[in-house]
Amino acid sequence: MIWTAYSRRHRQVVAYHIGDQGVRSAIAIYDLAKAAVGQIGAIFTDANSCYHLAFERIKATEPHRQTKAQTHLIESSNASFRDMLARFNRKTKRASKSLEMLHITIDIFIARKRLASPR
Repeated sequence: MIWTAYSRRHRQVVAYHIGDQGVRSAIAIYDLAKAAVGQIGAIFTDANSCYHLAFERIKATEPHRQTKAQTHLIESSNASFRDMLARFNRKTKRASKSLEMLHITIDIFIARKRLASPR
């Protein structure tokens, strides 16, 4: 599973993590996002229960809301991943099983989106 952190202020994906759907992955994406943007004003997530557990475990001070209303930008970003990158469509035909190639593909995709997006 690919976890992504989207910054409304920067209007782009600021971090990603490849991992399972557990608390450790939620903590990892939080740490990566915090390192990428510094201070986090608020955290909006879907209803996955691991977020609540993760933020409680690390004693995150940022306000956390579980809502679909504020996650539309990250959902849009996820749709772009699926639409633009063939490796996320049908695994049997287009994707290598190499974790390194997955990281390289995501890095290139995010870098190209940053170069193409006006600020």
